[in-house]
Formats: sequence, structure tokens, C-alpha cells
Amino acid sequence: MKLVHLDSLPQIGVSHNSDIKKKVFIENGDIKNLTTFATATFKPGQSVELHKHETMYEVFYILNGKVDFMVENEKLTLTTGDCITIEPNEIHNQSNPYDQDVKWLYFGIAIS
Repeated sequence: MKLVHLDSLPQIGVSHNSDIKKKVFIENGDIKNLTTFATATFKPGQSVELHKHETMYEVFYILNGKVDFMVENEKLTLTTGDCITIEPNEIHNQSNPYDQDVKWLYFGIAIS
């Protein structure tokens, strides 16, 4: 068993932009095929570059706020309660052009 509380987790930078902070509940290697389970906060004006994951699905659940995702050249605006799954090799990024923080839970699942 592993029990963690959000307040006890350190804030660390996300891999695509170290200024954007996350807290990791479950790390890569803790559970087979789960690459991470974390929460992240994007402040107004923050974004990550376009990228893809060749061997991983990513799932994002918006806890609060509003955020823009670009997935395969399609712009999507997600709000509280939305959940999006990014498939392996889909080129994507996230940005917060809005005036309030956006917070989400996310996890990755390796396919190989």
C-alpha cells in the first residue's frame, strides 16, 4: 500500500516546461505501464511546446479553470470537468492564455 497526501508532495517542474509545476502521486515504475499520475497547475501565459509520445497514452482531467489544447492541428478549449485522451504519436501541446490558473489531474500509460 502507498498513501500520499497532496500537501506532502513536492512541487517539481513538468518535463516540457520547468516553470509549470506538478505534484506526482504515482511515479514511473511504481505500477507497470503507468508512467505517472500527477496534478499540474498552469498559470496564465504558461504553455508547453508541441510534442508527441511514441509509446504512451496521456489522459488529462480538468479540475478547474480553462485551457487550450492543440491536438493534431485542432484547437480544443477544455474547461472544468472535461477529460481528454491523447493517443500515442498525436502531436499536442497545452497553453493557458486565460487570466486564471488551470489545474488538472493526468496520467500516462505506456504501450511498450
